[in-house]
Amino acid sequence: MRKKRTPWQYMKPYLFLLPIYLLMIVFKYIPFGIAIEKSFFNWNGANVNQFIGINNYIQAFKDPTFIIGLKNVGVISIAYILIVLTMPLLAAELLYAVHSRKKQYVIRTAFTFPMVVPAVVIILLWKWILAGDNGVLNNVLTNMGLESLAAPWLGSTKTALGAIIAIGFPWLGSASLGGLQFLLYYGALQGTSQDMFEAAEIDGANILQRFFKIDIPMLASQMKLTVTLAIINAVQVFDSVYILTKGGPGTATITPSVVLYEQGFTYKKMGYSSAIGVIMFAIIMVLTIINQMIMKNTEKMD
Repeated sequence: MRKKRTPWQYMKPYLFLLPIYLLMIVFKYIPFGIAIEKSFFNWNGANVNQFIGINNYIQAFKDPTFIIGLKNVGVISIAYILIVLTMPLLAAELLYAVHSRKKQYVIRTAFTFPMVVPAVVIILLWKWILAGDNGVLNNVLTNMGLESLAAPWLGSTKTALGAIIAIGFPWLGSASLGGLQFLLYYGALQGTSQDMFEAAEIDGANILQRFFKIDIPMLASQMKLTVTLAIINAVQVFDSVYILTKGGPGTATITPSVVLYEQGFTYKKMGYSSAIGVIMFAIIMVLTIINQMIMKNTEKMD
């Protein structure tokens, strides 16, 4: 006769998760709740704490700098979505086409090894590459006789935002925009039954037909996830913008995260910055829900 489990035996596995949940509550959910509360206050983080209702939200949507930041985030979001749906997917497809397991391992390691490099190091490296006076990119263009194409990439309103989007090209060397997406696509391809590929080959399907009829439907869930991550990264983008341009020149590369940081830590408008953070959260939630409704999950194939 099977012995009945005691309540302690049922609870024991969950107790191991308790420290994780406590840390999440203390460092994530409680601060988020406080941010929502303080977004309705004129709060400087110290001795000023006056309730002002939704004035912080009204001020945010009247702030031209914040509006420009939202527009820049829209451009960055579109660019990030296009990036994660192309380059990592193409790299995963090309690697999957390599028949040698050893070669696949070496190439996969080369693609993903830069993920362990801190993001700040990568950004500073690109700051050196894109520098206007003695940057690597301008020096290469000059030595190739294309000095007319050289430009102050981070110092011009025409090129600064595009230069920030281009950070990490070919977008396979970071976890936030390429490396993780590449691994998701590649792992899904490895988990796909070989019988479907063999059947497609017998039916005379070429590479493009196989890609659109088999690979894309089988990678739909991964593509939905990568788009969601791209939206989150785009709306929250801060480190690359702040390190490279601090939102300049002018407001050409300003983002809501930079506005939030400056308002909160430079001007001590913590209530206003909390409202900006809540708005960013709402934008992410709405875009994520729309993405979940539009994009399909992986099709089940027998």
